[in-house]
Amino acid sequence: MKIIDEKGRLFGFINIIDLAVLLLIAVLVVGTVVRFASSKLNANGGNPLSEKQEVYVTLFSSLVVPEVAQSLEIGQKLVANNAYTDAEIVSVKVEDAAYVGTNSEGMAVESKHPIWKDVTVVVKEKINPDSVILKVGEQEVRVGYSYILKTQTVETNCKIRGVSFGQLSATGQAEEESAAPAVPAAN
Repeated sequence: MKIIDEKGRLFGFINIIDLAVLLLIAVLVVGTVVRFASSKLNANGGNPLSEKQEVYVTLFSSLVVPEVAQSLEIGQKLVANNAYTDAEIVSVKVEDAAYVGTNSEGMAVESKHPIWKDVTVVVKEKINPDSVILKVGEQEVRVGYSYILKTQTVETNCKIRGVSFGQLSATGQAEEESAAPAVPAAN
């Protein structure tokens, strides 16, 4: 018995080209199943089917002109790539800017700036909590990371001071589980 007969069939059973096409289809099906079943191969590393949760990101912008502070309002949507995002401002806290100056003896002293402001803003958006990289307003968020707070009328550089899932308290701070580990208080 020949391996390939005169009609091009393997062991007289199936055509070689048909076998190659069937093997290619099987490989594609297995690859597709593995791709969607394995979270390690997903782009975000998490379960893409997880239910979205609200994340609150606390942003701090220091030494800004008063007009920036006055232009930020609760309910404003953040802007990215020339379009509004689902992220919105839920809390704005404005204080006189703290800065370090020197006294008459040349010692460093903390004081309040008579014009500039420190602004703390909390932004929320519903995102997938299982994502390896959390994005709010289409920007990555991690405590200590730089963030550009951009609305239709304001743009200012901020530092991220907190990332948490849960609810906003009456004081404007996010409550419940935090994405950043808790740091014990110094004695």
